Amino acid sequence: MSGISTATWEHFCASVTNPSPLVLNHQQQGKGDPLLLIHGFGESLYTWRHLVPGLTQRHHVIAVDLKGFGASPKPDDDTYHVYEQTRLVLQFIAHHDLRRLTVIGNSLGGGVALIAALYLNQHDPGRLRRLVLIGSVAYPQPLPWFVRLPAMPIIGPLSLTLLPDRRLIRNVLKFAYFDDDAVPDDAVDVYARNLGSPASRRALVATARQVVPADIDRLSKRYPRIGQPTLIIWGRQDRIVPLWVGQRLDASLPDSRLVVLEDTGHVPQEERPTQTQAVIDEFLRTTGANSDRMAP
Repeated sequence: MSGISTATWEHFCASVTNPSPLVLNHQQQGKGDPLLLIHGFGESLYTWRHLVPGLTQRHHVIAVDLKGFGASPKPDDDTYHVYEQTRLVLQFIAHHDLRRLTVIGNSLGGGVALIAALYLNQHDPGRLRRLVLIGSVAYPQPLPWFVRLPAMPIIGPLSLTLLPDRRLIRNVLKFAYFDDDAVPDDAVDVYARNLGSPASRRALVATARQVVPADIDRLSKRYPRIGQPTLIIWGRQDRIVPLWVGQRLDASLPDSRLVVLEDTGHVPQEERPTQTQAVIDEFLRTTGANSDRMAP
């Protein structure tokens, strides 16, 4: 089946401390306890543009580009699975010595956040403070068309070459948004530029072909070990990662709260930034007094 990686949790844990020369592109601003923002498949740190100004009022906000996306390196090594992305994020956290950390992840970035939380709780307890998961991948589910298409042999890479970048990106964003007419031209332009190089298209194909961990069923059974306060935000009309995923996560995590936004798709931080900002602000404020409590 397309989209399944052969990597496993055990192999990942053994590889985290292996040094990597790859440095993730990032932007940071603000002062206070750190918030690490991780984008989804095919996106970049640009997805957080509406939230960053408000979050920086009380926090040190760091947004990263995952390997192969945005301005981060795009090596031709065919290693773009979620465990590799998490390994690089964990090395970023260690290199910058981020403590009292809150990780905010959307979609694929939410999957990275979940795996990072499991690893940190087991190998570096006390560093992670909270999680915010927005339309996060977490369990086996049908892959959306824009992941299945590039993962297809021959046809996938060819389609990325033949289809106009702006048209492809607009169609993806229309699928990600609840309101097709709300897709902004500037977002189409930015994401199309990100996809414009052969290296970017190669990285997208490699990610699509490896996006699901081979041991996703066993991995998901570990989620109840994440004891940090966790905010789960979902768009009611999310067609990419359906609402049942968020509901199942909420039932699995011991200290979680699910907030469902109406008339909203897969990227609330872009489609409903004001509402998303307000929910996150409330969570950060109300967990500030007791969030030093860590998972066992």
